[in-house]
Amino acid sequence: MSDSTPSDSKPAGSQTHPVFTRAQRKACHAKRDAFFECLDANNIADPDKAGETCKDLRRIMYEKCPFMYVDRPE
Repeated sequence: MSDSTPSDSKPAGSQTHPVFTRAQRKACHAKRDAFFECLDANNIADPDKAGETCKDLRRIMYEKCPFMYVDRPE
């Protein structure tokens, strides 16, 4: 049995993503959670329909989190 890192298992031609530290992941998760708490507080089920509501929290979430954590960029 060999130790393998995630980079060992990437298919050829796959994109590389930045490796976040634990502190960076924690900051990302906190900003993502704040955005979704705002959506919940405003009874918004679809983040794409939030409009101006929670706009600043959404922007901050995209600044703090890598693409793969938030699904789609603004």
